[in-house]
Amino acid sequence: MKIAVFKPYLQYLSEIFPEINFYDIEEECADVEGLIGEPYHITPEKLGKLTKLKWIQSLRTGFDNVDMEYIKKRNIIYTNAKDIYSIPIAEDVLCKILIHNTNALSYLRNQKEHIWKGNLYRKELCTQTVGLIGTGSIATEIAKRLQGFGVKIIGYKRTPVTSLPYFDELCSGHKGLDYILSMSDYLIVTVDLNKETYHMLSKDNLKLMKKEASIINIARGSIINQKDLTEVLKNKEISYAGLDVFETEPLPEDDQLWDLDNVYITPHTSGIVKNNKNRLKRLIVDNIKRYVENEHLENVVKL
Repeated sequence: MKIAVFKPYLQYLSEIFPEINFYDIEEECADVEGLIGEPYHITPEKLGKLTKLKWIQSLRTGFDNVDMEYIKKRNIIYTNAKDIYSIPIAEDVLCKILIHNTNALSYLRNQKEHIWKGNLYRKELCTQTVGLIGTGSIATEIAKRLQGFGVKIIGYKRTPVTSLPYFDELCSGHKGLDYILSMSDYLIVTVDLNKETYHMLSKDNLKLMKKEASIINIARGSIINQKDLTEVLKNKEISYAGLDVFETEPLPEDDQLWDLDNVYITPHTSGIVKNNKNRLKRLIVDNIKRYVENEHLENVVKL
């Protein structure tokens, strides 16, 4: 059996599975059965040369920049890194909430200017409502951590369900989206980007949010119309945004979002922690074993 692997994992996997022939993914090897790599390794041009390919293991969760139609047409099994990044992203979301809720940005600005001002308005997080657009593994880890703060947690899911762990309430459909927007003090975007979710938040429904409400986006920038979001933030129509993803990345130096005092920006790093490497290794090893033994693979993406 031959498997093409992203080079940083090549020696590690070769030692664990000496019976498998592993190749650097950058090398030409047309008869590999498996491919383990980043989305930029998974293009029709590159896959077209792999005539015996049966399985792809992506090292990322998202697949909006992968030609899934091509993979479906080839009947290739596609597995992603779902759950690998859920815990660090959930912790990052809590950070983005607390930075705003404790006035941390204002206090940091005051510290820089040596200003002693302790009467900044603050509302405790307890009893506030947090809405999660999406109820997958990332949203679940966020909801799990938020429970201890005494907040109400609402989840928006495209397909209706009656209950999910850690969620106090669930909604779906067009009316459900309007509802979660109008009810949330913090709205957290966690859904995948696809043709249904592209610009699902825009000026048409952002206006439903409370003036004191906030948005946190750790999913994909294009789920929100960034121009519309910038306008509502500039006009203080919502209170704050914690943004890790943007429609254009890197965020252009002249983008207005950089200079808004009610925006906290991180450069698409919410899921990056040292622990990820070991988690990815465990997932890859487990899926190779499953593949060799013809068992069901973890994190199969339905095409």
